[in-house]
Amino acid sequence: MHGKNLPRNKRPSGIAYHQGMPYDETSGLSAAQLRLGRLPGYVRRPDPARRAGEQGSAYKKGWEVRFTARSEAEIAEIRELLVAAGFAPARPFFKGQQLIQPVYGMAVVRTYLEARELTG
Repeated sequence: MHGKNLPRNKRPSGIAYHQGMPYDETSGLSAAQLRLGRLPGYVRRPDPARRAGEQGSAYKKGWEVRFTARSEAEIAEIRELLVAAGFAPARPFFKGQQLIQPVYGMAVVRTYLEARELTG
């Protein structure tokens, strides 16, 4: 069971959840969401022309943010921050010498780009 769905007294310690986190009044983003903008990463967007042109599910690329890290400890911190911001991180993977933490969905892409603009 996901930690956020557990009763408060049964949740793993050390993970901050987004329900009680302060918000930036000007942007509507929580503190955890704003911190996402400071993380190294990049956005992948679907290609509408390719999605319309290929048959069925041949083209599966969707909206995605990929956070980059150098160690498993950094991945753990990124995952905790994503959960605190209200997002569900997918399984991390290696790409070259980097660890990549993907997060899928248009909402996370929007939040990441807005947070980068505000914190950049």
